[in-house]
Amino acid sequence: MIKTAETYHVPVLLNESIEGLNLHAEGIYVDVTFGGGGHSREILSRLKENSHLYSFDQDVDAEENINKMGLEPDQIERFTFIRSNFRYLKNWMRYYGIEQIDGLLADLGVSSHHFDDESRGFSFRFEAPLDMRMNKSARMTAADILNEYEEGQLADIFYLYGELKQSRV
Repeated sequence: MIKTAETYHVPVLLNESIEGLNLHAEGIYVDVTFGGGGHSREILSRLKENSHLYSFDQDVDAEENINKMGLEPDQIERFTFIRSNFRYLKNWMRYYGIEQIDGLLADLGVSSHHFDDESRGFSFRFEAPLDMRMNKSARMTAADILNEYEEGQLADIFYLYGELKQSRV
């Protein structure tokens, strides 16, 4: 069984995702949604020397999962964690001198960790403030947006990002 931060998030389609990457043992790969480290751990287990994995996550909770991955010393040398939003991928790859990658994995969406941690404010199961920030250091919470944005701005958000086509009616 793969070692991951089991209480954080367990990748549902782990094997299918990794197979879809068509890994080359000496390639350069990027996991833009590190989370519990399950995908990153599996990628690293299949890579050999002269390879590297760069993993992104803006959530400090995710960064704490690195030590729970049980990486071997040679895997640690081939792994770089970047606490940043993956929208800065190009900048970070330039910083590390990487001109081309062999594959990228993006497990987009909210993890079970976000729903199960009441302090994150993603679930209606708990009596907790509506937060919903993937990056807890971001200034605005979901409650701030709902309380401060105009009706038209909220309708635009629901229309564009929530796919609620009737939000502007």
